[in-house]
Parts: sequence; C-alpha cells; structure tokens
Amino acid sequence: MPIYIVLIYAVIVLFDPYGLLKQGNKRDFYMCSALCLVSFSLAFALSMHWEIPSPSPLIVHIVKMLF
Repeated sequence: MPIYIVLIYAVIVLFDPYGLLKQGNKRDFYMCSALCLVSFSLAFALSMHWEIPSPSPLIVHIVKMLF
C-alpha cells in the first residue's frame, strides 16, 4: 500500500505545476515544484518508516530569541 501512495504523489508532482508553466507563471511554477518535491520527499520517507527529525526544538529556539 505505501508504494501506491508514493506513486500517486509522483504523478501529482509531475502534472500539478505544468499548468502554471503553460500560463507563463515561471516563478509560481518553480515554487509549486519545490513544495511538491518537499511533500513527495516527506511522503516517501514516511512510507519507508524512516524517522523524520522534529523541527520543534529549532522553532522553540527561534521563538525564545524573539522574546
């Protein structure tokens, strides 16, 4: 089952931003492609049962620096 989820994400990553490129929105195309790649990477890592480090300590540190 996890391999099907990864394949579905791969199809979305390939076809989702293509419409933006056809309309001439290159900046939006690159941003959407980058976000889709991040999403695909996270989906792949989760399907492989890899441990993903939590960003919460970094977020807490940044918030403490602000206040």
